[in-house]
Amino acid sequence: MNITQTLESLSILTDSDALFCELRALISKNFTKTLANKDKIISFYEESEIPQRKCFLKFIKKLYEKQGNELDVTFAKYKTIKLSLVQRNALTNICNIDIEFFNNEMIFTLNNTPRAFASYILQNFKDNESKFDEKNHKFSLKIKKDSDFDLIEEIISRREHLKFIVNFNYNEVKFKEFKRNYKIQNSAKFKSRFSALANLLEENFEILGCSNNDSFETVRDSYLALAKIYHPDRHSNKSESIKNEYNAKFKKIQAAYEALKPFFKNQENFIKVG
Repeated sequence: MNITQTLESLSILTDSDALFCELRALISKNFTKTLANKDKIISFYEESEIPQRKCFLKFIKKLYEKQGNELDVTFAKYKTIKLSLVQRNALTNICNIDIEFFNNEMIFTLNNTPRAFASYILQNFKDNESKFDEKNHKFSLKIKKDSDFDLIEEIISRREHLKFIVNFNYNEVKFKEFKRNYKIQNSAKFKSRFSALANLLEENFEILGCSNNDSFETVRDSYLALAKIYHPDRHSNKSESIKNEYNAKFKKIQAAYEALKPFFKNQENFIKVG
């Protein structure tokens, strides 16, 4: 059994006749708004059936977790539920791709999916910055404009791509938050409020080896790396002149980081308010 979710639906695929018949019977018995044919049944959301939906989804979650998988059904009770029976060899071409969100980037973990699939997705975003992490079998895509979200949603809402059935696994709440934050941070109001201040703080960014367009996470990572290099404890056996030089550099790094923290805190508060 394989399960995937989009914003609107939860889809269950199985190649087991017995399991399909069991689940189909449960759906037919407990839900009224359904469409069905020989190999598929669809249950549409009905508010009065939420208790039955919760029980059904709890049962599905247990079955899926017995296979060693994880399933978040928090919002699934509001979705269209689709159950399909597939041929026994069809599930061999099912791929699972995990999606995470970081700043203005989407991180795709390919898992069992061939690397060529990354090229297939990225060909739709030729003007966007992207990079592939060979070691961890991941690739990242940087969002460049609002319309990128329309294309992303179209891709991850489809299950059939090339010769594969693809499960895109992601947290829907985090995806909505990711879109919202991106749009706020790229709004004219946000830019006019923080661009001038970022320019005033540019020297502090430069001390940390960053640009004034970098995120707090990038600045923090750079600070931690530099603080480790110049920390006085690492140079206690060196000459006094070197120790003094490194200590001064360390203090400068700390001061720059502390000066930038309120700037990013103000950005964070602005985004929360929206």
